Formats: sequence, structure tokens, C-alpha cells
Amino acid sequence: MKLALISDIHANLSALEAVLKHLDAQSPDAIFCLGDLVGYGPQPNEVIDLIRARNIPCVEGNHDAGVTGRMPIDHFREPNRSVIAWTRANITPENMAFLKSLELMQSAEYGGRSALFVHSSPVEPHKWHYLNSAVKCRAVLEQVPNDLVFVGHTHIPGIVADELGVMGMETGYRYVINPGAVGQTRDEDTRAAYAVVDLDAFTCTFHRVSYAIEETLEAYHGMGVDRATAKRLLHV
Repeated sequence: MKLALISDIHANLSALEAVLKHLDAQSPDAIFCLGDLVGYGPQPNEVIDLIRARNIPCVEGNHDAGVTGRMPIDHFREPNRSVIAWTRANITPENMAFLKSLELMQSAEYGGRSALFVHSSPVEPHKWHYLNSAVKCRAVLEQVPNDLVFVGHTHIPGIVADELGVMGMETGYRYVINPGAVGQTRDEDTRAAYAVVDLDAFTCTFHRVSYAIEETLEAYHGMGVDRATAKRLLHV
């Protein structure tokens, strides 16, 4: 069983298309999105349309919640606050309904291993905590029973075991895995990120994919966003 994990697409259609093309070549048995389909980027409808067309299951991210109104818009800083407001005004009713249907967490079982999918943290997921250190990841693993906890939110790929000193995936340990961000990376590598977890071989492979950044920057013109602001939003 090969599970492809994507997260933090942030309305970046070019990045999503490049990632889906690349991961399709890995022949995964399933794809799961860990939230934040929208926010920061200029193509929310196109991204959601593609996710819906591919029937990719998703959990809710904080930017998704910002667009639907579940999270107050004043929780966001400029210039993204204006992007959230623009997205609210321009998203189709069908895509707004899709965002509103997303749950904070989903769970599944694969060959006797329990998996939990969440955008931020399975502990108080509505508070959008960042699991941005190994210490925080291990603290979460002490509070949930799942073998695998898949998260996004930090935009940085990584894997943390429940025991100090364990590197990579080994049978007998439990893990937090973050595939990184598709649409707005934050680790000084502007390529889109995703991960494939092979649950039979018990391995995790992180992938980076180049995409047409210029296409995304040009798409901001339709929002009335200047190039300098667009580059800041895209982190390029």
C-alpha cells in the first residue's frame, strides 16, 4: 500500500498540477491532502476543482477555515488577509460548500496500523498548533494512540519517531510525518514538496518537484496583486 501525501496547496495550480503528474508516476494506491487548499495563492477555484475531480480526500486547514468563516479573518496578517477576503468573494458556491464539508481530522487503518490525518496537530486541532520541532511531535505521540500521524501546516517536510535517535521509518515505532508544502515552501527550496509512504515496505520518501513559478506569479494579476507582493506571498 503506497500512500501519497500532499498539503498546503494554497491556491497554486501550477504547483499542484506538477505534483500530481510526478506522484502519478509513483503509482500510489491512494492520495490524501492535509489541508490548506486556499490562502496565499491566486487560483482557489482551479485548485479545488482539480482536487474534487480527482476525488482526493482532505482535512480542513486554517486557511480553508478562514475562507469559510470558521476562523475569523483578523487571525490572518496582511497581505494574506486581503487574499482570504478576495477568495471569499470569488470562490464558487460549490467550492465554498466543499471547504465547509471538510473535517478537522480523519482516521484510517492500513494493515493493522492506525493512521490519523490532520492539518496542524491532533491535540486541540482547532487551535492550529505548529508541530515544528521533534520535541512537540513526540509530545503529541504521547497523547494519541495512532501509529502514524500525518500533518501539514509548517510547510517543511520531516519525519519524527516516538523514540529519540530513531532516523527514518523502522517497524515498532510510531511517527509524525509532514510531507511539506505543495504551493508555498518555507525551507529555502522553492520546489513543491510531497511524500509517499509505503506501508508494506514501511518507508517514507520525500519528493521535490519543479513547477512553473512564473505562471503562478502571473496569475496574481487577476487579483490586482503587484509582483513584489506576489513573490512575498509565494515565498520566492
